[in-house]
Amino acid sequence: MSLPQASLCTVHLGYLLMLIDCLKQDGIDVDGLWGGDYLQTLGALDPNTRRPIEEWEALVEQAQPHSERDVALRMAEFVKPWDTGPIGFITMASHNLREAAEALAQFYNLLNDVYTLDAELVGERFEIAMRPLSAHISPSLERLTLATICWHARWLSRRADLHFDATFTFDMPAPSLTAALQKTFGGTLTFNAPRSCLLGPAEYETLPVSRGDHGVQETLRAQLMAEMASLQDTSTSFVHKVERIIKPRLETGEVNLDDIAAEAGVSVRTLQTRLEESGLNFRALLDRMRHAQVLLYMGDVDISLIDMAHMLGFATQSSFHHAFKRWTGMTPGQYRKQRLRAGISNRATAR
Repeated sequence: MSLPQASLCTVHLGYLLMLIDCLKQDGIDVDGLWGGDYLQTLGALDPNTRRPIEEWEALVEQAQPHSERDVALRMAEFVKPWDTGPIGFITMASHNLREAAEALAQFYNLLNDVYTLDAELVGERFEIAMRPLSAHISPSLERLTLATICWHARWLSRRADLHFDATFTFDMPAPSLTAALQKTFGGTLTFNAPRSCLLGPAEYETLPVSRGDHGVQETLRAQLMAEMASLQDTSTSFVHKVERIIKPRLETGEVNLDDIAAEAGVSVRTLQTRLEESGLNFRALLDRMRHAQVLLYMGDVDISLIDMAHMLGFATQSSFHHAFKRWTGMTPGQYRKQRLRAGISNRATAR
């Protein structure tokens, strides 16, 4: 098998290597499928290499006839949190599933730049939603991502009985795959939906994570923040381009839609249209970036809650409190006290 040319949408090399390891464990002849030269080439690549999403999708498609189960769902069961490196370890070091989901959503693009993840309370349910960064839609990646989160939530909380509803953008698949999805998630399935989401009762988010050392969390966060900054600096995604423009402005609370569009070289209408193509709008993108930034500010005891509201561009303290409670289920004061009780501080990384 030859290596495809570079693509605008990429996945971490680990997606390909974990697929190969998964198939090997199931007794599938991967050398016969793809040839020893190709596998040797992959094995010799730098571990942080990015590969075109089409390459991973092609491997999945070629492997499917040789597997008794849906390959993406099988991978989801095979992959353990530590297999995703620092991202997995930071979820293991979280205090509860809400914190683990927030960390995954914040750093998900280190795994791929096909989708972003949003984690928030929606009414009485906790929702993790996938939003495309381009026109490329990958049903296999949607199944893999949501199923992996589902299995990891059970593993992290030691609760094998957790059931989730799931929505998918693709049409209802064949009965065998529908049955496999039902077995994986345990809840209601919806197809041909506006976006792919994992949904669970709000009380799931408070389930404690009892697997790791909470004290290493901010060390991992600092490492991942540096990796995210490096990735976004080189990304060709329009969403990442807008994020690069917003970020320095966000730190001073000076975010204006007209100014952002002008710096991006497009009209306000075009900016909104291109964001909508990725399932976003300017307000939603700004909201997501504020959420990520405030988690850094929370670890710096020298930044007051009033200063945070101002630095993030909120007009009033009450609007900041309302947004923060929507993001985390807690008030800013409650969240900071929880972090301080746990001895978590990220002063060095917040500056």
